[in-house]
Amino acid sequence: MNRDEVARIEASGLFDPLWYVGQRDGLAREAGRRPLKHYLRTGWREGLSPSPFFDGVHYLAAHPDVAASSLNPLRHYIHWGRDERRSIRPPGEGEGTGAIAFSVIMPTYNRRAVIDESIRSVLVQTHRAFELIVVDDGSTDGTGDWLRAAYAPELASGRIVYLPLPANGGVAVARNAALAAARHPWIAYADSDNILAPGLLDAFARRITFYPHARAVYGCFARESWPDVVGRPFDLAELARANFIDLGVYAHHIDLFHELGGFDVTLRRLSDWDLILKFAHRFPPVFVDEVLLTYRDDPPGGHVRITASEPLPPPLTRILRRYGGRRTITSVIVCYNQAGFITGALDSVLAQQGDFHHEVIVADDGSTDGTAEIARAYAAKYPWLVHMIGDGTNRGIAENYRRAFAAADGTYCAVLEGDDFWHDREKLARQSAFLDANPDCSMVFSRIEVEAAGQGGRHTLERQDRLRRERLTGADFLAEPTLNLIANFSCCMFRTDLVQALPPVLYDHRLSEFGLAFHLERIGPLGYMRRPMSVYRQHADGVWSGASAEARRASGRRVREAAWEVADERYRPALRAIIDRDFAPPPPG
Repeated sequence: MNRDEVARIEASGLFDPLWYVGQRDGLAREAGRRPLKHYLRTGWREGLSPSPFFDGVHYLAAHPDVAASSLNPLRHYIHWGRDERRSIRPPGEGEGTGAIAFSVIMPTYNRRAVIDESIRSVLVQTHRAFELIVVDDGSTDGTGDWLRAAYAPELASGRIVYLPLPANGGVAVARNAALAAARHPWIAYADSDNILAPGLLDAFARRITFYPHARAVYGCFARESWPDVVGRPFDLAELARANFIDLGVYAHHIDLFHELGGFDVTLRRLSDWDLILKFAHRFPPVFVDEVLLTYRDDPPGGHVRITASEPLPPPLTRILRRYGGRRTITSVIVCYNQAGFITGALDSVLAQQGDFHHEVIVADDGSTDGTAEIARAYAAKYPWLVHMIGDGTNRGIAENYRRAFAAADGTYCAVLEGDDFWHDREKLARQSAFLDANPDCSMVFSRIEVEAAGQGGRHTLERQDRLRRERLTGADFLAEPTLNLIANFSCCMFRTDLVQALPPVLYDHRLSEFGLAFHLERIGPLGYMRRPMSVYRQHADGVWSGASAEARRASGRRVREAAWEVADERYRPALRAIIDRDFAPPPPG
């Protein structure tokens, strides 16, 4: 037996050295300092069990092929038996576990066609101290009438509690309502289309009894469509990066709900992962290395799952940011009638590399040229990464930016306009690393390359080439005649919280780079990176490059007036002088 196998057995929780040596007099002295080695070599042949959770005699009796192989029952289970979902003890409640009582919460919404089998899997639990709360989240398919007819005795006895809600509010709302109504101290969960193993509550009750200070437990589950069993020993850092605990194999004490709160009703998906993480930060759960649930991916007659109706990136990004699982970045692509460019923009965003979680929002402002259709195809192909916002109405570029920023969930928010692209695959990694290293900086931008239609090649901007410092202030912007050292939003990364709280005046006309810069400069320095990482495409259809001289002049005055409104007092006189000198309205007539 090698070290990896020892570690695997120990991590399973199915061998408890103190319990093992207490099974008979003299065993502690006989086993010495290596009780696991004793069990694996001789103890199992004497009919000893490794823990109160694994009955070796039963395992061999129930599985004659294992007995015939002369293999140690625990080693067989760890290597093969778990994935084969073999029984590890006789059915029935464990000694001393009858006092552990559960409220099993089953939310449902229009699942009349599949819920019966799930209910029956709860009712046949070998541990009998439980109630099943079926919380109906506004079903319109007759679920309530069917349940009253099919389970009248169970409803009358209180074994099943039917809790109808007046309207569909989402699974988080439904589960919270059931938590508030629960009568028992321990809470378990069952989805209306999954199948619980008969010994699920028994396995939980045994651990709760054996570990009296535990406030949460969880086990393994298997998918109908996938042979591998999902479940591993608890690791909070790994759980914060990716969920490996299904709510159907998780139980917790009701006190956690009262102390820390319930499911986040603002999360349309992943509210179960969020709850488990919230509880696990305070109360690490005990691992049960048993397969306790069959997860049905697509049960016959089942209602469309939330996984198919709600986008994944927003809740995933929010949870990773909330619990510090990974650095989180939202890339916002703002676009309108840019069908000839949007594919290049999207490809450059999807090519980004680095150790961060990436969320991509495409904010389409009612395009009529096929831009939205192209973006939808990307969102369908990369549903875990890309999602779209917009209702098909053209609201203007300022409002499109406002709603794009509001939808961002990452710690950092990078912008790419739909006719530009990033040519450095590490742009997001480099800029986010800069903001990590400079926590006082409110944003960072990098040098850009300009690609003018019909001219060939690219060039950088002299005003950016002259910059030598990596931390800029409003004075640096005033020293540039155009005021615009940033030049193009596609080279920027912001702290999301800051751009979500921009003053309304910045959106009154057109969100400008220098207006935003003068506002953010009051919060912290503006970071600058000399490395070019983005390409600004100038073409006749561009919002700025396609405008007339008079339109540019009028627009220039309005955005500078907005910059004056938000700038620090020490910069206002100089800004006013520039506005009055260079952007005065033409004389009448």
